[in-house]
This record gives sequence, C-alpha cells and structure tokens, in this order.
Amino acid sequence: MRRDVRQTYRAASPIVGAVLTALLALASPQSHAQGASGPIPTDPNLKVAFIGDSGNGEDFRRVLGLIKSEGAVMVMHQGDFDYAKDADGFFATIDSILGPNFPYFASVGNHDIDSWNEGCSNPHGCYAEILKNRMTRIGAIPDDPNLNDEMYSVTNRGLKMVFVGQEGTSAGDSIYARYLQDQLATDDHIWRICSWHKNQNAMQVGDKDDAMGWRVYETCKDLGAIIATAHEHSYHRTKTLTSMQNETVDASCSSPDNLCIAQGHPGKSFVFVSGLGGENVRDQERCLPATLPYGCNGEWARIYTRDQGGTFGALFITFNIDGDPYKARGYFKNIDGKIIDTFVIRVDADTFSSLTAARRPSAALLLSRAKLRRDHHSHQDWLSLQGSFVAAPDSINPPSDGVTLSLIDRDGHVVEIKVPAGDGWTTTRTGREWSFQRKKDGSQRDPIVYAKLGIKFNTKTRQFDMSVKAKEMELSPPDVGPITALLTIGAREFHNTQDWRSTEKGKKLVTP
Repeated sequence: MRRDVRQTYRAASPIVGAVLTALLALASPQSHAQGASGPIPTDPNLKVAFIGDSGNGEDFRRVLGLIKSEGAVMVMHQGDFDYAKDADGFFATIDSILGPNFPYFASVGNHDIDSWNEGCSNPHGCYAEILKNRMTRIGAIPDDPNLNDEMYSVTNRGLKMVFVGQEGTSAGDSIYARYLQDQLATDDHIWRICSWHKNQNAMQVGDKDDAMGWRVYETCKDLGAIIATAHEHSYHRTKTLTSMQNETVDASCSSPDNLCIAQGHPGKSFVFVSGLGGENVRDQERCLPATLPYGCNGEWARIYTRDQGGTFGALFITFNIDGDPYKARGYFKNIDGKIIDTFVIRVDADTFSSLTAARRPSAALLLSRAKLRRDHHSHQDWLSLQGSFVAAPDSINPPSDGVTLSLIDRDGHVVEIKVPAGDGWTTTRTGREWSFQRKKDGSQRDPIVYAKLGIKFNTKTRQFDMSVKAKEMELSPPDVGPITALLTIGAREFHNTQDWRSTEKGKKLVTP
C-alpha cells in the first residue's frame, strides 16, 4: 500500500473543518405514509452512465456525447481518467460537453493516483479536489471531506454510492471491505453501488492479476450492492452470483438477462467491467470461447472485447422504472449507436425490508460510524458521525425547541453541540426546512473556543446535517466499548448506546 495513502488514513492531515452527518434511513414521503420508516427509492427513471479507462481524446468526447444524447443525468467513472495527470484538462472536456454542474462521481484509478490527493502540487490540478468542489456545487456532500484516503460515500437523487481505492488486495481485504461494511450495513437505500477501479483476476476476462481481494466483492454482494469496476479495457457483465470468489451462479435467478439483488449470507448481486471509455480496446484472454456459451464457470452473461469487434461506449442503468422502485433496466451502447447488452435488475423487496427492519435497534437513535481525531499541528479536533433517528415530522420544531447532541463514553462526557431555541435559525426553502450558521458557539458545560457550527434540519425528510470544527478543545478518542449518543430536540430525546472499536491506532472509531 502506498505510504502517503496509509498515512492519510491513519492520521488527520491539517483539517479545515469537520463534518458531523446524521442520515435518516427513511423512505421518501411520496412512497410511504407520513411517519412510516422504510426503504429509500431513487428518483423515478433515474438514468446513470458507467464508464472507465477513458483518456481525454476524441473517443472520450464521443462517449460523453453518447451519454448526453442518451439522457443520462449522472456519471459514475470507475477510474483511469486522462492518463496524462491533467485534471484541469480532463474536467474541462467534461464541462464542455455535459456542463460544469453535471453530477460526475469517480473512483481513483492506478493512472490517477499521483495527482489524486488534494494539494498534490500538480500545476494542472488534483482530481480529488476538483471532484469535491463539483460535489459541493451540486449539493452532494460526501461522508468525509478528506478524499485523500481514496474512500468516500455520497448519495445523489436517492442512489447510494460508495467509492474505494486501488491500493491492492491487503487494503481491499482489510481497509476497503471494512469501510464498505460500515457504509452499507445500516443503510436503507434500495439501490446501492460499490465502485472501484481494479479487479480480481476471475472478475475480468483480460490478463489482470488479483488486485482487490475478495472481501470487497463479497461484502457488497451480501449487502445488496451492484459492483462497478473498470481497469480491463473492455465491457463484460456477470449473471447473478451468490459467491464471487467461486463464481457461483444463483440457481434461482440464472437468466443472463434478468438479474437479482438480495441481501443475506450469502446475498446475491452481479459485477460489471465497463472499461471502454475511450482509451483503447483489449482482447478476451479468459473464459474462452469468445462466443456464447462462454467458458470458466458459466458466470459471464455478456462479453464485449476486441475479439467481439468491441469499440467504445457506456453502460446505462435506469433505476426505479415502470412505477416499481425495486426494478431497473440496463444496456450497453457503443458510440456507433449499437446496443450490445440489455438486462433487467430486480431487488428482492421482501428480504430487503425484513433485513432493514431487523438491523434497527429498539433505541430511537442509531450511530453507524464515528471518527474522532486530534490534529496536534493545528490544535483542532475533527469529529464525524453517521446515524439515523426516527420521529414524526409534526412533532419536531428545531427553531422553537433547540437542538443538542451529546456523546458520552464510559469515562464521562465527551462532547456536546448545542443550538439554543430560536437562535440563528432561518428558513432555507419552502417547506419545513431550517438552517443555522454561526461562527462562534459551544457547549454550556465545555465551551468551544473559536468553534464553527452549522446545522441544516428538514422535518419533511426527518434528516439533519451538522458540521463542527473546534480549536483548543481537549477531545480524545473514547475507550473502546460502549458510547451513548443523545440527541435532544426540545423535550424529545433520542438515544442509543452501542459498542465501538478503535482502528488505526485509535484514530478512528467504528461499530464492531
């Protein structure tokens, strides 16, 4: 694993701010009765394009033109951008065809890594910085403002996306798999995408070696996520698999053109490689013959390489179709206008709903991940949490009631963030949504000097977002073990106590 990436993951770099995000795993009001909890759908007919290995030449421009003409409203790029370390030039091409505010999300590829990190010192720009600025412009805020560890998750228009890096099998089996588990285990979005660049040898038909480890594949499959990759410059897609490592086709859903997603042990999902973004086209080296039925274990539904006359194009998946939030349709189309592959995907609504309900604790507040780090250079603390709580919308009025969030470990009080009733709340849009911005605020018991606090609260969705940066505040990671989180809105209290474990020399805290 690269030394700089490992250090970024283990210790906080000088941090401009910190994010405290609580995401409510509740369904949209259009799909469920008021006050009911349940799976979260995407926007109806949400069309997303998937590409990788693009370069920044005329063929990439043609692929972007195809994406625009097909009516996709979002791109997920699985790494290897321009092969020239020219982030400014690469995104200038995207902006010129799709527009500067077009939702464009990406995993880092092995050809991008030297210019990935913010502050990479490349005069032609740094990919992570440009991506983060783009997400900020469109209001899609990642779970962690620091993308230098090559991992982040973000939700846009109801689609949950989790991106991890390309640092090899050791990182994949330990760091990346654990991060994917933390991001998806308590998430209630119906459609989830796991995105990374590299492959395991058996999950591609070229000559790539094992480069990700199997735990990332199996984790995403068991948590009901589609697995999007690139790296091998061709297009190929599996059937529904219940074991990625053993390439086991699901006997109950074996059709090459009808795919099934289900959570469980084992769960079921599929993998695709969409690496025809514009750089070049490679041969089929594995699972010959080059025509149906393919070799290996019969796991491949469609293979499109130079052996099949392959050329550049994109995979398109449209989620929430035909009035069914659990149904999607996919197709791969090349720049010559030919459709190479078509398929339908269905999420098992019964297993999804039952597992979602089963993992909710009886407490009204659930914290799914936590980070608490001290930057001794800047004397700032950075706090990041993810969680959810359940409450009827009409029972909450933050401007009138005020909001307090406390964390308490076995040794006593850890930190408290408080906004008094009526203090600084403003309406941000039609509907019951308020925001609070103040440059100085803090706990009454543990004053935060030079604190910056921001809160946005939406009672229609029962979702709130907080961010906090603090100077000269003696925070330290709590002992491993139970941590109690208490969210108070007026007289309403939402609390939860659960065990945590520290990782990376105590710099981060996650659920067991």
